[in-house]
Amino acid sequence: MRIDHLPVKKGEDFLGQHPIKNIKSEKVHAQVYEQLKTLLLDGHWRAGEKIPSEAELCRMTGVSRVSVRTALKSLIAQGFLVSKQGDGTFVVDVSVDMNMDILVPIIGLDKKNILEVLEYRKILEVGIVPLVFENLTEDDLNFLERNLEELEQTSEDQVKTITELDLAFHRKLCLISGNSLIIKVNQILGNLFRKSMEDVVVALGNQTGRRYHRKIFEAMQEGDQQKTTEILKEHIQNTIVSIKRSELKK
Repeated sequence: MRIDHLPVKKGEDFLGQHPIKNIKSEKVHAQVYEQLKTLLLDGHWRAGEKIPSEAELCRMTGVSRVSVRTALKSLIAQGFLVSKQGDGTFVVDVSVDMNMDILVPIIGLDKKNILEVLEYRKILEVGIVPLVFENLTEDDLNFLERNLEELEQTSEDQVKTITELDLAFHRKLCLISGNSLIIKVNQILGNLFRKSMEDVVVALGNQTGRRYHRKIFEAMQEGDQQKTTEILKEHIQNTIVSIKRSELKK
């Protein structure tokens, strides 16, 4: 039996082992959001399944339509749900990569987290250099050169633009590797890398990053795999050391 066809009695509604409870007055839409998100993450509704309508959710939770609609809009914006005009609201496939993207802004990053992300990147990116050189094409070099030129022309105060360009350079290296697992992991950790990169740019500026990206590109252009490996490793290690020093000065 579909849950959206279940008979409803105010104050007695439940969905399997996860009851939808009456909502307290404080931050009502946030409480609706949290209940629905928990059900979605627990897999209570299958991907593609229609969830109860706004009117039904209002009866189940005992709150206004405005609060339910606000909660649903948040879940739709985050990619949990999709609204189909005239049909209702349906569950999107809640995969691991989505969960990671949602959690990263919530958990935040402290110094230890940033350093661990950098250590991970050093292991990964230095390790894929042989694969990068196996698959490197002229189009790849053209992309990296355009990225580098744009980065060099971006003013220091444009932190988000610098962050995206810096990420795009390193992400391209993973794509060039051609390893589908490396590419997927990079996608899953995308927001984690972005937050870490932004914190690094804020803490250290971007002059050093620009200089190293230029060196990496030129070594790749020369076809020097060993030099590329050494510069890439030095680049990330230098960032690790600089982050540690910046913390000591505080």
